[in-house]
Amino acid sequence: MSLKIEIIGIGNELTSGRILDQNAGYAAGRLSSHGFQVTRILFISDRPRDIRSALLRAGRRAEAVVITGGLGGTLDDITAEVAARTFGRPLRLHRSLLNQIKKFLKNRGLPWDPLFEKMAWIPEGVELFHPRPKAAGFFLEEKGIPFFFLPGVPAEMHRLLDRQVIPRLLQDRPDQQVSKQRIYKIFGLLEPEINRRLQDLEQKDGSVQLGFYPNFPENHLTVLVRAEKAFQADQLLDKLEKEIEARLGDTIVGRNDETLESVLGELLRRKGLTLAVAESCTGGLIGHRITNISGSSDYFDRGLVVYSNRAKRDLLGVPARTLNRYGAVSKNTALAMAAGVRERSRSDLGLAVTGIAGPGGGTPEKPVGTVWIALASSEGARAGHYLFGGRRQQIKIMTAYTALDWVRRALQHDSLLLGR
Repeated sequence: MSLKIEIIGIGNELTSGRILDQNAGYAAGRLSSHGFQVTRILFISDRPRDIRSALLRAGRRAEAVVITGGLGGTLDDITAEVAARTFGRPLRLHRSLLNQIKKFLKNRGLPWDPLFEKMAWIPEGVELFHPRPKAAGFFLEEKGIPFFFLPGVPAEMHRLLDRQVIPRLLQDRPDQQVSKQRIYKIFGLLEPEINRRLQDLEQKDGSVQLGFYPNFPENHLTVLVRAEKAFQADQLLDKLEKEIEARLGDTIVGRNDETLESVLGELLRRKGLTLAVAESCTGGLIGHRITNISGSSDYFDRGLVVYSNRAKRDLLGVPARTLNRYGAVSKNTALAMAAGVRERSRSDLGLAVTGIAGPGGGTPEKPVGTVWIALASSEGARAGHYLFGGRRQQIKIMTAYTALDWVRRALQHDSLLLGR
């Protein structure tokens, strides 16, 4: 059986919604990928009684507990203090940590504040995780249950989880089965349909577990397998991947750390092609996504934001008669934009989008969410019509994502003349 772990996130900023948690999801994913079972994720306020109650209850239910937040130097950082009282371990000043904090501040020319000393007071008898001045974590065991207290700063929390918590858990449970996980990023299928196509792949004995969760505009599928040996887990994942690919087809836009932009970039680089983009309703979002990938200058020539009709005429050569007759949001204008940006940039591919993102500007003939996407190459061009729902930002995201996916699918199928 896999070790049952609870995760507790502490902070008023979490329970009030002022910030989105970046730690619990990361911890759950990393722990699950190593075969541990995350049974509960709890967010609580900075109130002492809430922290005490959460620690005691987790200690009764779980076999290990990971706690994040409340270890800094501000007045509301009380996790160490409450843990000390809860487990009957007096706070002690950690001189070495205090000296590191002072050295850190001095090296950066920052003034000393007595509040910083608070970070160096930790419960007696705990093990300090390789202290750093910005954030320190510690480990204690209470009635056979390991408690891992980690800072709320995401970079520090992730570092300590990977380098301290997971290795210790694996060492303490050498009988753990090998667990491996793959993530598939899917675009174009809703979660119920993905589940319907794949539900028979999950095994009742827990050797194969599927998870589904939305990550707009994608849907993510996690595949977790357990086996006695690492090579057996890899073989099982490879077998499942073939079946998943057969059932989901080219709706899979990426795997694990891949993104649509990185996959598209690799396809363009491998085929030796260049791309130029003309954007109206997305206002540069497509170019932004493409250039998030290091090395995108190898294949991305330029991106033009042509929001007005004058910009479409001046920068892309879209005929005034086309705009007057069909309007800026039309098949004819989209095709002219794609051809114009391709010709002027001398790129292999020209991609264009034009639409109505709202909330105003719609008509009965062209309601809010109306979008035209066009792709041009030396082989020809085609345009497609969409009606996206949601708020302005959602429409922009869907437009940009769909346009990039057009190019990906065209390259994967070696069909740049998409009118076939």
